[in-house]
Amino acid sequence: MRWLVRLVSSVLVLVLLLALMAFLMPKDRIADLLEDRFAQATGRRLEIGPEIRPTIWPVLGVTAGPVRLSNPEGSATPDMLTAGRIAIALDPRALLSGALRITGVEIDRPDLLLERDADGGVNWAIRPARDEGAAPAEGGGIPAITLDRLRIRDGRLRLSDAASGLDLTLDQLDLDTAVPDFAGPVALTARALIRGQPVTLDAQLDALEPFLAGKLTGLAIEARAGAARLAFTGRASGGARDAEGRVEADLGDRPALAAVLGRPFPALPQGFGAESLALKADLTLSSKGSAHLRDAEILADGGTITGELDWQPGKDRPRLTGRFAMDRLALGQTAGGTAEEAAAHDGWNDDRIDAGALAALDADVLVTARTAQFGPLRLGAGAFRVTIDRARAVIGLDRAEAYGGSVAGKLVVNARKGLSASADLVFEGFEMEPLLADLLGSDRVQGRGRLELNLLAAGDSVAALMRGLSGGLRLDLGKGELRGLDIAGMLRTMDPGYVGEGTRTLFEAAGVSARIEGGVATSDDLRIRAPLFTASGAGRVDLGGRSIDYRLLPRLAGTADGGGGVEIPVLISGPWAKPKIRLDLEWLARQRLEAEKARAEDLARQRLEELAQEKLGVEAQQGESLEDAAKRRAKEAVEAETGRILDRLLQGD
Repeated sequence: MRWLVRLVSSVLVLVLLLALMAFLMPKDRIADLLEDRFAQATGRRLEIGPEIRPTIWPVLGVTAGPVRLSNPEGSATPDMLTAGRIAIALDPRALLSGALRITGVEIDRPDLLLERDADGGVNWAIRPARDEGAAPAEGGGIPAITLDRLRIRDGRLRLSDAASGLDLTLDQLDLDTAVPDFAGPVALTARALIRGQPVTLDAQLDALEPFLAGKLTGLAIEARAGAARLAFTGRASGGARDAEGRVEADLGDRPALAAVLGRPFPALPQGFGAESLALKADLTLSSKGSAHLRDAEILADGGTITGELDWQPGKDRPRLTGRFAMDRLALGQTAGGTAEEAAAHDGWNDDRIDAGALAALDADVLVTARTAQFGPLRLGAGAFRVTIDRARAVIGLDRAEAYGGSVAGKLVVNARKGLSASADLVFEGFEMEPLLADLLGSDRVQGRGRLELNLLAAGDSVAALMRGLSGGLRLDLGKGELRGLDIAGMLRTMDPGYVGEGTRTLFEAAGVSARIEGGVATSDDLRIRAPLFTASGAGRVDLGGRSIDYRLLPRLAGTADGGGGVEIPVLISGPWAKPKIRLDLEWLARQRLEAEKARAEDLARQRLEELAQEKLGVEAQQGESLEDAAKRRAKEAVEAETGRILDRLLQGD
């Protein structure tokens, strides 16, 4: 029991000693010491209020308040920091020897302002105070203030940047850091709320003094908001915007990012982060506001993009330049916008297309991709140059793989005044079936050939664009087949039942051109050459209304002796997904009636000519009608009779 009594006695003596130290310590001197040390280290005035009282637990020291830290001269607001209470921890061993050493500071509910003015000046820049004749700190550096621990609890931090327009407030800020050596490394952890969104920050700095003085210093930092993450490892400066190092980012949690940004996350094109976006790259930031990425690897919407990028600020908008290689390039995709989706929804999508992202920046980017998709067009490997100038995007295609062949030309999307789009493309050696399936949702024609497209449309939805389509096209195909229709069978049997699943028409060559206006394509020069027949055709295809009204005029090949040559019209009409195909016997009857009428008129005219020649001696010359021949004959008779009368009169004289 004797050791227990000694232990309790020792603890009581220590407590009494600490209590005595707490009540006898120079409290005003402690506050003055902290103010002086801070002024020497930062050149700022720190004011600690008169409410000072000693503490024993949990640490030996004093609490005081209120607290005020001034802003630099010329700032719009007088204070950089205000707080109701500050707790100062002291080193007991130094206190026993009669010295004062501050080991920790804890600030409750502070209000802190960090700002950058339009000229780039910051209110946390360090300009240390010097007394005339005072010896400089060791190494000529900033006089050191050291803390084993600095804590901020339930604070409010406002970040303001006049140059970029940033104005961000962090509430319920909890921060822990330590400055054991002002010229040495510092670690920091922080948690806060930004517009209700929890965020965290962890940072390790190689040296605080050069960082605050605006020099590049080793820095590792990681920030999180929800599932979104941003990490940087490299070098950065505290006073300027210079930085260089490796950056990693995951920007998939759009609601959390929207809360931090204070506005919706920018709408990115499909394939460039519309749904998910992550990044790894070497990053360089300059004090002029430019950003440069090298060895970048971007994971966007399930695809991988590698390359380099340069971001330059501009007077009206920033400019993006770069070179990228990617698995899949996709632009202009809209839910329900493809022909297949339109067929499923019984029409083109009428939802408004948001092209606002085009106005956010200018760009000149060269992209190589293994596959590409522009609206409904699906392409293979190729090189594409994407330029954006004042909300007008031009996509140049340099012989990209397309539907078993190649395509070259350009696509334009213009969002300067409303939304318009144009395409000037040439497909060479392509397969018709998959192209028609993508463009029109129909796969009834198979063959390989050449297609020229020159299209223009305006509207704020896929449906409006299709209804307003104008321009033209020309198509030439080699050997192929037309599915759902057996033209030769119809001609041989005069039976309209040669249609539907399992029927087809083989051809050796086909071609057509069309004029497009108001979403309707009109054509009158269809030509098909097949082993058993030839065919022409004319009609219209309503691209906006997704319907067809077209008449084929196939003719059986004639025999060597002049037989055959039967022509039977075939009418294709209705929705192009399921058109009605039938023999147009009514049209044929009308054509035959017109032919018989014309034949009867020819026979009547021939009989009149015969009678005129027989009775009146009138004979029509080549290219002359019977009426003209009669007038000519009458004129000749009058002239002859007039001549005879004149001759007689002259003879009588």
